[in-house]
Amino acid sequence: MSEAQGSQRSLRGLDWLNFCVADVQTGFGPFIAIYLTTQRWTDLAIGSVLSLGTLVAMASQLPAGALVDWMPSKRLAAAMAIGAITASALLFVLMPSHFGIGLAEVMHGFASCMLNPAIAAVTITMVGSAALGERLGRNARYASLGNGVAAAVMGACGYYFAPGSVFWLTALLGAPSLFALSRIESQRTVRARMVATQPRRGTVAELRALFLDRRLLAFMVCIVMFQMADAAMLPFVGSELAAKAGNVANLVIAACIVAPQAVVALMSPWVGRAAQRYGRRAVLLLGFGAEPVRGLLFGLVAAPVPVVLIQSIDGISAAVIGVLLPLIAADIARERGHFNLIMGAIGLAVGLGATVSTAAAGAIASRIGDHAAFFALAAAGLIATLLVWLLMPETEPAQPTMMPPSVRMNDSATG
Repeated sequence: MSEAQGSQRSLRGLDWLNFCVADVQTGFGPFIAIYLTTQRWTDLAIGSVLSLGTLVAMASQLPAGALVDWMPSKRLAAAMAIGAITASALLFVLMPSHFGIGLAEVMHGFASCMLNPAIAAVTITMVGSAALGERLGRNARYASLGNGVAAAVMGACGYYFAPGSVFWLTALLGAPSLFALSRIESQRTVRARMVATQPRRGTVAELRALFLDRRLLAFMVCIVMFQMADAAMLPFVGSELAAKAGNVANLVIAACIVAPQAVVALMSPWVGRAAQRYGRRAVLLLGFGAEPVRGLLFGLVAAPVPVVLIQSIDGISAAVIGVLLPLIAADIARERGHFNLIMGAIGLAVGLGATVSTAAAGAIASRIGDHAAFFALAAAGLIATLLVWLLMPETEPAQPTMMPPSVRMNDSATG
């Protein structure tokens, strides 16, 4: 096989890896609340186990990122994560006890923290930073298509068969994910042209400088507030639908996932190009600004059809965050190194915001009402947008290099 053919095969493998991994991850969205409701779990028990998963994911971000940085083979890191996620899906249906579901949430939380940085590192190694924005847009497009297809199929399975069938399907999708990963070849030839070097071990001074970097701190603050607005919206809608609409809730939630994913699939390549052309900050403002609009509309409308239309607005934010989060991490890592650790730090901010979001929205809803909770989430989205405007510096480098030092690896980096 020629180098060009091998490169094309690897890029197609990366396309389908993003598609299949998104399929697997979809099974752990709002379907969990619906499934546990049918297992006669109380709202308190459901909230507790979901909070456990969120806390584990938050606590795992930095260790998982450091582990992926340390592992020579990023493909192996991704494969291990996919295997753990598949096992956690099986636990949901084979051991639906508090212990089994709790263990599944712990496994899924840590594995997810490994998977996304590993795929991003493989991507940068393959295409370099000069073409990174457009390639991340393509990754996000295939991930959104995978999310949409999986949500539609899983919603139908939950409606026509049983809610537990969603997790059987999730486990089965682990196999094509691993096959797609196997299609990505080791990037020895590519890295030979990039003068690849083994990354240095981070000293205390280097790590301190990294975590005090103004760009990283500002982005983490913005992401915390964004997640405070975003994280609770769809699960909160899902719980309300499960209580009021029964099995129909599976179809409505599936539609609420498919609709924004269609928007993401359309927008993501444009987002990648726009971030390269207009800068990261301008595109961030667009994505963050959609969030308060969605929260406000959820507070005003509750019927199923409008809910699906409102949720499609989330596609704007999802496209921007999906492309810009690893892109900004790569911008910072170009100077500081430690790409996966930076991804972990940003993931920690995501988890912190999500934890506060679900707890605060639940408390407000129980004391004041559902509408007040959505209005509070909208206010958090508005504050997040203002923070981007006031605090976030531009991170786009003046002259892109071939690849950031954080992912300059040895010959086994993707193999």
